[in-house]
Amino acid sequence: MLHPALACDAVSLSAAFVAGMAGSIHCLAMCGGLSGALGLRARRASTAKRAFLLAASYQAGRLTSYTLAGAIVGAFSGLLLGMLDFDRMTLVARALAGLVLISVGVGALFHWRPLAVVERMGGRLWRHVAPLARSLPATSITGSLLLGMLWGWLPCGFIYSMLIFAALKGGALQGAALMLCFGLGTAPAVFGASVVSAQMGRVAMARGLNVAAGWLLLLFGAVTILGPWNHVHH
Repeated sequence: MLHPALACDAVSLSAAFVAGMAGSIHCLAMCGGLSGALGLRARRASTAKRAFLLAASYQAGRLTSYTLAGAIVGAFSGLLLGMLDFDRMTLVARALAGLVLISVGVGALFHWRPLAVVERMGGRLWRHVAPLARSLPATSITGSLLLGMLWGWLPCGFIYSMLIFAALKGGALQGAALMLCFGLGTAPAVFGASVVSAQMGRVAMARGLNVAAGWLLLLFGAVTILGPWNHVHH
């Protein structure tokens, strides 16, 4: 039987991956300019292998940004938790983390966007970032890597929700792992968009799968909230 802490980590990492799946199509739609830039790079590639390498470089840059952001917020929250009653705050943080997962699940099921203002900021920010993205070498591995890193730092409601979730885990390693899993969850749709087209991503993340991801997130949220409390009472 898994130790409660290990079980909680497994649930959190799984939830982060599912949240990435649920949010990937939303991210593609919100960052249409970046999706178009990725598709253009693939079309300009001389061979299918080159297109694959460009897409993989982009993914590596994006996942690096997510992982770094998770490590930063996790380390900061870990310092704060260390100054307080750790046991009590850990239980509170896990309860809050569960509520974050539930809110993301509700968003996936009912198109609720509690951080819609953040997403509008992302759209406005892209208009300023777009010239820089266009200036990156179109068929360069380095250019694709940097483009992926740019996307990783654009304001997005799904990403910021998961960063809150990562921060509540209270450690740099935990935060980095959660955001890496979130990024891996987004990878199939975004990778498809960068190699072929955004339509492939939309097909891969059909509405039925998005609904399933939403319900899974609700379940993960409930387990995250109730698991530690049940352990304490036993």
